[in-house]
Amino acid sequence: MDADDEPSRKRRKPSSARAAIRARTIAGVRARRRKYKYSIADLPGTPEKLSETLRPSGSPTRVSGTKVIASVKFTDAGSNSLCKVDKSLVCKGFWEAIDEVGRICLPRRSGKTYNLTQLLLFFSMSPELDYLEAMPDSVISSSGGFCAQAVSEMDVAALCHKKRECLFKDSLLQTKYPDFFAEHFMKYPVLYISLSECKGASFGIFLKALGSTLAGVAQKWIEEMDMAGTTISARARYPFEELKSALELFQKCRSLRASQMAEHAELTQSLFQALSALIAKQFGQYLLLIDEYDIPFISINLAKWSEEDKQAALDILKVLFQKMLKDNDNLRKGLLFGVFEIPLTEMGSGANNIKDIRMIPAEESDIQGSILTAAHPHSGCGMDALTDSFWFNAHEVEQMLDNSTKWCTRIAKHKAFILQTIKKWYNGYYIGRFRGKYNPWSVSSFIEALCGLLSQTTSDEEADIAAITKSAARAYWVTTGTTGLIEAQIDRHRPQFIHLAKRLLRDYEATKSKTDGGSPDKTTAAATAEPQLPPPPPVPLVATRLNLINFDSELFSEPGLLTLCLYAGYLTRRLSTSVCIPNHEVYQVWLQLFARAVLGTELADNSTNNTRGALLSELWENKTDLLCTLATSSHGVLSNHNNYLENDYANHVANTIMAVSRFGMLTHPKQRTVEVSHVVPTRENHAGIGKCDYTMRLFSSNNRPNQFGVVIEFKLIANNRREDTAYHRERAEEGLRQIGAKNYDACLVGCLERMDVGMAIGNNAVYAMSRLYKRNTVDAPWTEVKVLADSESDGSY
Repeated sequence: MDADDEPSRKRRKPSSARAAIRARTIAGVRARRRKYKYSIADLPGTPEKLSETLRPSGSPTRVSGTKVIASVKFTDAGSNSLCKVDKSLVCKGFWEAIDEVGRICLPRRSGKTYNLTQLLLFFSMSPELDYLEAMPDSVISSSGGFCAQAVSEMDVAALCHKKRECLFKDSLLQTKYPDFFAEHFMKYPVLYISLSECKGASFGIFLKALGSTLAGVAQKWIEEMDMAGTTISARARYPFEELKSALELFQKCRSLRASQMAEHAELTQSLFQALSALIAKQFGQYLLLIDEYDIPFISINLAKWSEEDKQAALDILKVLFQKMLKDNDNLRKGLLFGVFEIPLTEMGSGANNIKDIRMIPAEESDIQGSILTAAHPHSGCGMDALTDSFWFNAHEVEQMLDNSTKWCTRIAKHKAFILQTIKKWYNGYYIGRFRGKYNPWSVSSFIEALCGLLSQTTSDEEADIAAITKSAARAYWVTTGTTGLIEAQIDRHRPQFIHLAKRLLRDYEATKSKTDGGSPDKTTAAATAEPQLPPPPPVPLVATRLNLINFDSELFSEPGLLTLCLYAGYLTRRLSTSVCIPNHEVYQVWLQLFARAVLGTELADNSTNNTRGALLSELWENKTDLLCTLATSSHGVLSNHNNYLENDYANHVANTIMAVSRFGMLTHPKQRTVEVSHVVPTRENHAGIGKCDYTMRLFSSNNRPNQFGVVIEFKLIANNRREDTAYHRERAEEGLRQIGAKNYDACLVGCLERMDVGMAIGNNAVYAMSRLYKRNTVDAPWTEVKVLADSESDGSY
């Protein structure tokens, strides 16, 4: 109901600012309600409810071709069999949503380059031969209207024009909005600049790379003007000569040593200004498309230069972006693509005319505003068309799978299971007000791999198809880049990162268990009174601003790291105020990062290669070699810390054990899935007449959860006796005696098997001794044994 229709009741009087915002919001909603026939009662007020209102994409869907390959390009038109998802509405969305300059920051492989190519080839009046050379001329004749002889007689400009018509033929943009298509197709000068190569090992090399990029763009314009037979107008004659002079000067500077380039830093600005003036004087105001705009800033941030050189490079970029975006009367519209939001205004560029189109709402107010102001339902125009053109939506994924059945017929019979697998592994992203977005690179790679595997077998059994589908489901997107910025944080702030990663992993595991309906052995777990961990609290993040210019990597900032991961695609929004791991593919990355933080790089790489239950099986056999190896891992935490106490080492070992449990090293070998919930650790548990340092409940040798208990008592090795093995043994025996003397096993209620471990641990030194015990009933006395027999499973898994 509307605010003035609500029943009278006592309410807190709002502030004047809040009242003004509320009045404007209600007025806007009433206007839209009259247009779209929904009331304010349909818009829940809490952040959780508002997030639920963000709905899946509903844009028009068109998928052509049957053969899915991950590396498909927009210009791949030589074969009609290649599967391509129609994203042509991005052109209309850009034109209507961006007034001056827009910026879209999304993770890699989300469709930025694909859509940028569409924008360039749709709007640009230039031939854009670089993009079309690979397209065969036969595309024109096969599309109808021209015979092969007529095509062979066309000049280069005419060929490029016809090829671009073929690329957009029967597209959603052309069929749904023919008037817009006719008005804007190939009508504008478009200046496209990619800054992906603007980086270097030194300040001078960076300047050369930046200058080479701009010089290459300028040279391309001159060549295409010559190819099209363009006569330089009188108005453009002076900037044309200026541009040629700047290019000649830069060619001379190429032979200079990198250290001498600083004297010609202003040359980059001269190149851009001369090119900008030439285009404007010759053709009029232009569209500016900048790809990978954030790469130079990231390069500077990670560079091992002097602070003076870093600041000098930032000053050059500041002036360059100001001339590109703010002080540019030649600019009609502009669009920047990248991964991270660089605070261009804060760095003094004056570029305060940028409209940000975000992957996720940046603040709680943004998520509410995006719902209240959105066209309802999906309009197919403006911001809807622009934001829904990135990543894949559910309709597009399903259509790709349907098209693939013509290439691989057995997909149709098992479509529901395959879609479920795709959703588990690659779904979960937001952009603007749309949720449920799929990673396009991973989805395409998965379908491509699945079709290849299915073509190698003739079996149509459900179990066989399920196994093939699961084998095709693996990490694809994460292998296309590195986590360098994140790993730098891990190396500097291991303890803080471990704490954060544990929360994120536990949150994902709890959510997955809930959505999957519980673990396979749910009945058995209930029968054995398995302790249930409480649901983890969400990982909060409200503000999502990351200043990579002044990013101090020496100071740990949880919001800063979360935001870094959010923009890079390793996290997504759950609510307007919290973040989470988006899907199973990214979950694998967090496992690796967590292992790296806890175990160290070398041991982390090996931990995922251990067989199922590797550590658990050793404990049953009264062996502690692997346990000791894990206890001395992560030297970034342990080495050179002479003031560590027993409690510090106990905490580290606890983290290590939880880390390896996530790789299945503590899972029963006969379990089908890793069950982290069956690793129940307890620190300083009250038992008998004292507190034991660490206990945990694991699978027993006959595959019963929580019936094998481990009790560990730590004893500190003095720093001046790290080489004294006899002393290490004595300390470990002391720990074992303390477990028995103080009756620490009393905390293992319900356990039928147990292992006591006395662990002497110090700075890069560890020694462990252990004893195994067994009893037939929970009330019977313990009997020491040499090994625990791995009896046949009774099927309770």
